[in-house]
Amino acid sequence: MLKMLQLDGLRADLAAVEGLLASRSEEEDPVGWLQLSIRREEIEEEIRSAQAADVHASVGLFFGGRPVVGSRGIRADFAGQMVAQFQDLVSKRLATLESGPLAARGPVPLREKAQLMITDVARGSFGFVLEEEPSSDALTDTPLQIVVGEMSELIYRLSLPEDEIFESVSDTLDERLLLSVQRFFQLLDDAGATLRIVQGEKSLPMDAEAIHLARSRSEALQIAQRDDEEIEGVLYLLPATRRFELHGVGGGDEVVKGSVSPECLEALAGGVGVQAADVVGQRWRVQVRVREVQQRSRKPQINYTLTGLLAPTGSAAA
Repeated sequence: MLKMLQLDGLRADLAAVEGLLASRSEEEDPVGWLQLSIRREEIEEEIRSAQAADVHASVGLFFGGRPVVGSRGIRADFAGQMVAQFQDLVSKRLATLESGPLAARGPVPLREKAQLMITDVARGSFGFVLEEEPSSDALTDTPLQIVVGEMSELIYRLSLPEDEIFESVSDTLDERLLLSVQRFFQLLDDAGATLRIVQGEKSLPMDAEAIHLARSRSEALQIAQRDDEEIEGVLYLLPATRRFELHGVGGGDEVVKGSVSPECLEALAGGVGVQAADVVGQRWRVQVRVREVQQRSRKPQINYTLTGLLAPTGSAAA
């Protein structure tokens, strides 16, 4: 069961028990008071357990609008397309994070690793619960859990009215992922559907107007990518978060920030050519991938990915 739905049910049970306790005293009904007190402690313990971090991917997609008939059902063609399209978003994002940028065409690698299962059908507004197959040895968030969270946030943020939200999603998008996002909102908008995403303890609702805005916004985006550009500066690495910073670019005060490609991280970790300890705080000429995400009539957002270290060009930074 989704964490949020489970917690909602437990909190409702707790409120009912506390209401019963408030209507009587221990002196008036010692047996009933004891039983209810024990039940309250049990529910509170269940809530604490449910709030513990779930390291496996799970998400609920709840639909409303024209494709849904009350709590009875949902159009099969629409439901199948929407689940497949969300899976496509997750598969492409995981493949990009794990193996680098996708080719303009061709199969998406690691599809098997990105597979979600439909584990439940939720009624009210009709929806599906999608979950990762549990792994008994997972102690921290799995890569698929992280990606499902990213895609849920990306979809929701594109539907918000604030223009500044554009800047917060540009780092996630690439050309093939953008096509999938456009298709996702096109299907929703054409069908006259609404959507609520439940992920973790968050509920992310989108009405028809928000979905139409997200469709228009995504269709107005353009992405241009340039590979193998060379820049120079004092390099700092954050391997745990796959990020880098390059200070003093162009001999001035400019700071370039971005992600580190899996291949570059692997080369550093494996001691191929250079090691991370040899480069931090040193001036280097590096190779980057530059991606520009632009919305019509707006300044483009420029994102950098460090793809390789070419040569040291100076001593340690002061």
